[in-house]
Amino acid sequence: MKGIHQMKLLVVLIFGVITNLPAIGQRDLSPKKGSSRNKIFGGAADRRELRNYGFQFSAGPNYTLTRLHNETIRFQSGGRPADYTIDPSGRIGGFVEIGMAHFPIGEPKLKFIKKRFLSYYDWGVGFKNIGGKEATDINYYDPTGSVIVSSQHGDGNDIANTTKGFYNGYVSGRFSLHKNIYFGEKYYLDNGLGVNFDYRVMNGTQNYIGTSTVGLTGAQPQHFHPPLVAQIHYDIGFGIKIRRGSYLIPGIQIPILGLAEFHKGSPSLQWYSSNYLPVFFHLKFIKLLEKKKTNGCSNAGSEEDRKRNKEYMQGQ
Repeated sequence: MKGIHQMKLLVVLIFGVITNLPAIGQRDLSPKKGSSRNKIFGGAADRRELRNYGFQFSAGPNYTLTRLHNETIRFQSGGRPADYTIDPSGRIGGFVEIGMAHFPIGEPKLKFIKKRFLSYYDWGVGFKNIGGKEATDINYYDPTGSVIVSSQHGDGNDIANTTKGFYNGYVSGRFSLHKNIYFGEKYYLDNGLGVNFDYRVMNGTQNYIGTSTVGLTGAQPQHFHPPLVAQIHYDIGFGIKIRRGSYLIPGIQIPILGLAEFHKGSPSLQWYSSNYLPVFFHLKFIKLLEKKKTNGCSNAGSEEDRKRNKEYMQGQ
C-alpha cells in the first residue's frame, strides 16, 4: 500500500510539472524589486538593465569522421589477381571563435505555436585546425588467387616521414539562427542552423610514403579540396543560465550540406582518396552587455526603454 501511495504522489507530481511547463517557458526575467523570496535565494534582485546583444566566445576540440567500413577493390596486375584497401581515419583538432549574439526584442513577426520562433542569432570569426589520416594496403596473389605473394603499404605522411596524416588550418566565419526550448528557469535545449565559410591558410601534407593507389585500375583518384569551404551546419547544445544575461552552452556542431565545390551535397572534406567529416565539440559562453546608467540615476532609460527591455526579457 505504501508503494502504491508513493506511485500516486509521483504521478501527481509529474502531471503538475507537465501542465506548468508553458508557464515556466513564458517566465518574466525583467528586474524586480527586492522581496523575502529574493533574500532567501541570494539577496537583492538583479537590477541591471541589459542590452539585447553581447559577446559570444566558443572553443573546443574537433574530430574527423570517416566511413565505417573499408571496401576492398580487386584488380589484375600482370595477369595475376590483386586487391587494395584504402583505410582513412580521423584525427583530433581544435577551433576557437569570438563574435556577437543578438536577441530580438518586441513582438516577434515569426511565431511557432504562438511562441517566438527565433530565440537569438549569433556570428563569429575564428580559426579551425582539421586533420585526418589515410593508409593503403595492396596485396598480390598467385594465379589461383588464394595465396598472397607480396604486399605493399603506404601512408599519407609528411616528406620527413615523421607524422602520419595531415592537418589543415582555416580562418573561419559563421552565422547561425537559434531556437531555445526551456526546461525551467535555468536550463534549455539550444538548436541552431547556420552557414560557415572557411578558407584554408595552412596546407597539410599531400605526400605519400610507400605505395598509394594512384594509377591502379578502378582506384579512386587522389583529390585535395579547394581552399574555400562553405557548408550549412546544425548545432545542438544544452544551455545553462549562469545568471541573467550570462549563458554557458556545451554542444556539438556538424556540417550537413556542402556548398563550395558541390559534390552531391556532401559536407565532407576530400583529401588523398578519402572523405573526412569534421564534428566540433564546443563550449560557448554568451554575456549580454549592460546599458550605461545616465547622471548616476539608478532608474536608467525612459519608460519606453524599460518596456522594450521587459518585452525582450519575457521572450527569453
